[in-house]
Amino acid sequence: MASIESAVRSMLTKGTTLSAAGVADDRVTHGYRLQSTDLPAVTFEISSTAPATTDATLNMSELEVRVIAETTLEASDLATTVESLIGADTYDTIALVPIRTSRVINAPTVGLGDEQEPAEATVSATILWS
Repeated sequence: MASIESAVRSMLTKGTTLSAAGVADDRVTHGYRLQSTDLPAVTFEISSTAPATTDATLNMSELEVRVIAETTLEASDLATTVESLIGADTYDTIALVPIRTSRVINAPTVGLGDEQEPAEATVSATILWS
């Protein structure tokens, strides 16, 4: 049986949209990315899953997709691409329906010394699924 996590990953990697934007499918991961992996990359998490109907046939979850890139501009552009991928359809036998999305470009972070950490953008969505 498919999980909500596998359905979301299928949604994000469907077609060639992310690949064409420079994010290979193997750089779309659940939870975290290894620090040594190439950029850009996309990670996602599912939280706050709860029944959305009294008979528990429909669930509601919060989805957070994090885009990690070299520059803030690249992260912003990829966040727009990711936001366009969050759409109603059936993925891995699970029907997903987003009911709200938002996007935030995170402020640049300074690492050790004067090095810049990778830029990040976050796309959040509330999704209904069954």
